[in-house]
Amino acid sequence: MSWHEIVKYRPENYDENGAYKANEWTSISDIGKSYDGKIFTLENYLRVEQRYIAVILSIMSRMDCKYLTVEYLEVDKNDIEKQINSSKDHTTDSLLVTSLIQLEQGKRIYYKNIDNVIRLALREYIYIVLCNKQKKLKIDFGYDYYLYVLCNLDNRILNNLVNSVGLYLDPRG
Repeated sequence: MSWHEIVKYRPENYDENGAYKANEWTSISDIGKSYDGKIFTLENYLRVEQRYIAVILSIMSRMDCKYLTVEYLEVDKNDIEKQINSSKDHTTDSLLVTSLIQLEQGKRIYYKNIDNVIRLALREYIYIVLCNKQKKLKIDFGYDYYLYVLCNLDNRILNNLVNSVGLYLDPRG
């Protein structure tokens, strides 16, 4: 088993030292900012967010993984209401709180319910590590929209799953 970095960043935009050259958004908080003369919109964000959800679901499906367990969870429940009130997607984020209430370390999150947990992590409301020890799968969310996956899928198969949704295995790794 080995760790894989899954990113939204195009491989051709890395220089020979592994630095990313393009000016791109890295967080939902970047909505409304300009990148290469274009305003980053909620719609742009949601498209990419859905790709990350799709790749996690594809990996789970390929590995016949019906659930992931909350291995680690950090959440400041006192700060959540303030964050949601200032959210770029207030309506959806308000609904995500119901998923947040149910989260606790050791809890199983089943395939059909995991999308909102992924959204909470990608939108930086929580820091969570998900795993299924039996299937040898671990999912960790990093800064700057990096997704870390520990699994025993063949690299070619994983690369195909990742590319099929418009994401990339980090070319630096």
